[in-house]
Amino acid sequence: MKTLTLTNGFSLNTSGQVAECVAESPVPTTVALMPGWIPHVKPRLLVKEGDAVNGGAPLFEDKRNPVVTYPSPGGGVVERIVYGPRRRIDEVVITLDEEERWERFEPVSPNRIAATDPDTLRHMLLKGGVWPLLRELPFRDHPDPASRPAHIIVTLGWAGGHLALPALALEGEEMAFQNGLAILKQFCPSVHVITPAHTGELSEPILKTVTAHIRGGYPAGDPGHYLYHIRKEPSENRSWYIEGQDLVALARFVTEGCFYPKRVMAVGGNGATVCGHVRTRVGAPVSSLDPQEKRRRRIGGSPFSGLFLPATGYMNFFDKGLTLLPVGDEEDLFGFLRAGYTRPSQSRTFLSVFNKKPLNLDCGMHGEGRPCINCGRCAQVCPVAILPQYTMKCMVAGEVEEALAHGLLDCIECGLCSYVCPSKIELLDTLKTAKAQYRKERDG
Repeated sequence: MKTLTLTNGFSLNTSGQVAECVAESPVPTTVALMPGWIPHVKPRLLVKEGDAVNGGAPLFEDKRNPVVTYPSPGGGVVERIVYGPRRRIDEVVITLDEEERWERFEPVSPNRIAATDPDTLRHMLLKGGVWPLLRELPFRDHPDPASRPAHIIVTLGWAGGHLALPALALEGEEMAFQNGLAILKQFCPSVHVITPAHTGELSEPILKTVTAHIRGGYPAGDPGHYLYHIRKEPSENRSWYIEGQDLVALARFVTEGCFYPKRVMAVGGNGATVCGHVRTRVGAPVSSLDPQEKRRRRIGGSPFSGLFLPATGYMNFFDKGLTLLPVGDEEDLFGFLRAGYTRPSQSRTFLSVFNKKPLNLDCGMHGEGRPCINCGRCAQVCPVAILPQYTMKCMVAGEVEEALAHGLLDCIECGLCSYVCPSKIELLDTLKTAKAQYRKERDG
């Protein structure tokens, strides 16, 4: 096992860290998929309101490649389909039956995985709707089923975010994890298992599979950061990755012939009443993880790059954590007298640099947007050493080739550049949009 150190990046000493305990969540009455919040996907519904669906049955397909479908996270009735702006499909909500029924497929015995050809496995994953559990760099979309990856990276979480600890999430799943690795090796012999510094005590069978240990702050453990360090030529950019719990779900589908919906999710942030892990399922209601109806922001995933979720909404298909933070629009009376002693910041101009206690993070801008001042702070924290400020300016000027030369496709969308920018420029949104536009133009 080799060790990599994240030289840039950044970690905040914030309150609301996730406790190393797991609580069982009651089975919810409804679950949902949120097609409009899945990057790049152009959904076409395969169900309508009032339809009865089995768990694992396809709810929608991707118009770009209709063989790729997304499965129902439970068996029941399609209660409602919620549309957003421009008829975007925001939610497909399923009311669960007391005794759920699940789609069944012909399983593959674990001792037959190595003898099963990749095309058979690919067809099975596509038919069962679990193909999207695999993701492809650099665009973080599901891979083209006809593609061949240079590497496949299995990540056991990211450092610095409120995400489920793999030692807890994978407890008791050692055999499924091993089967998952065997399946991935049928698609590509170069499979890497990476883990950040703080993962808890991994069980011995999983620890033996770890390829690289990533030291450093956020976003250590991100597959894009790891690929940046191991690739040798541009063609290796198109590599796949999958999160540890998703690998278990993929393996269980292959060996059991049924979609596996269970997930362990972390709940953290200084806006949370109780910080810990919850064993629930894909598409669980946000209210099942955060029952308090307080005025705060609910973020699926990392506080730096996650998506805001409504209190009445549902967890996204890939979420492994929920971050709860104050809105941050309250008046800070005489705040100038404290000179930022309790304000988390990357800047050393605040007195919080001397405060060793955990600090409270919020979603406030703490200032107005201004033009870029070329301070270079975004470049100082960029984990893949691109120049976000110049890349952003190239895109604003329409110079796509120059943006690519600055490293647009190397961006791992961690969100640190937006967080540290003193001019409050939404660099992350600009770079993500630019990558998506470039891909759309490239692929026609």
